[in-house]
Amino acid sequence: MSKVFVTGITGLIGSAFSAMLLERKEKLEIIALARGTDILSAKKRVKQIILDQCEFDGRSDLAESILKRILVIDGDISSVDGAELLRKLKDVDIFFHCAADVNFGKDPEGRTLKTNYEGTRKMLDLAHKLNIKAFHYVSTAYVAGKYKGRAIEDGLVAGDFNNSYEKSKFMAEQLVRASDIPFTIYRPSIVVGRVRDGKIRKPLAFYRVLEFMAKLKKHRCSKMKINPVEKVSLKLRLKAPPSDKIYFVPVDYVQKCIVEIFLNKSVRNKTYHITGDSPVSTRMIEIAVGRALGITGVTVEAEVDNPNQDERVVQKFLSDFLPYFSSQITFDVKNISEVMGHPSAEWIMNTDNLEKIIHGFYAEYYPALVKS
Repeated sequence: MSKVFVTGITGLIGSAFSAMLLERKEKLEIIALARGTDILSAKKRVKQIILDQCEFDGRSDLAESILKRILVIDGDISSVDGAELLRKLKDVDIFFHCAADVNFGKDPEGRTLKTNYEGTRKMLDLAHKLNIKAFHYVSTAYVAGKYKGRAIEDGLVAGDFNNSYEKSKFMAEQLVRASDIPFTIYRPSIVVGRVRDGKIRKPLAFYRVLEFMAKLKKHRCSKMKINPVEKVSLKLRLKAPPSDKIYFVPVDYVQKCIVEIFLNKSVRNKTYHITGDSPVSTRMIEIAVGRALGITGVTVEAEVDNPNQDERVVQKFLSDFLPYFSSQITFDVKNISEVMGHPSAEWIMNTDNLEKIIHGFYAEYYPALVKS
């Protein structure tokens, strides 16, 4: 039975990949490196997340079978004992490296760089010692950083970055490309819920903006003593130069693409933009959030003069994500289209679909604020 070593199995993409891969391939096992918590051991943590993922995928009936083929090693990619791990992975054929520190803010202690860059270097060293056949690496479309223009899949174009996360993933990609191990690199953009119902198992990144808007609406309605499902004006300006190149990608499309490409042994030493080809604009986001949450008066503006108290709070807590509302990158999808077909044949991120995704999140996490 073939064995795959997986890091990051407890994350959004790692869990989605692992569950679908083991569903598709009954004669395959995963050895997963994961950390425990103060409450749960690594094994119990992985078990709960895979159970949740199978339920999310509508395949709870396969959870027991899938879990039987996952061996969990308790550890961290940046501090694991290489010799011990080497012994446990002696029969592994392929690495799938997904573990990362997704921190868009400042990195004064270098934690993001240590995890994303040094962790990848350690995994590649381990892969060399095991003489593995292929190294699969989950990167990000935003290794393009502050680049303006068309970013080609099989290249690295950034000269400057918005944060340590982007830079660390850029540097890690350089390591993977120079490793002399056959590689596949996956670059998702901003991952959001499924188009059909908006659901997402683990909301990240963009959802911080949505959470902030929900809390602001709840507070405003309480102050005005009105029903929280009623439409309300927030009069809130988000400081970010407007863009029409904001790439949201549904989580189930990311899952499908990575598994399909992983199983396609003919595609090696390639990079894939899992971004779709229907970017949205800041204006479309304003409209979709307004409709889904029942708010008006929220705008994205290049400059915010004389900010009010709410606007200052927004800038403080969301300033690390807001640059993604100003991106001027166009992502090439030639490689992904050759393997999967053009993304727009499956889904298009227009205003209606974006609203559906946003409403799905609010209906699940803030049901008192939205109409069903």
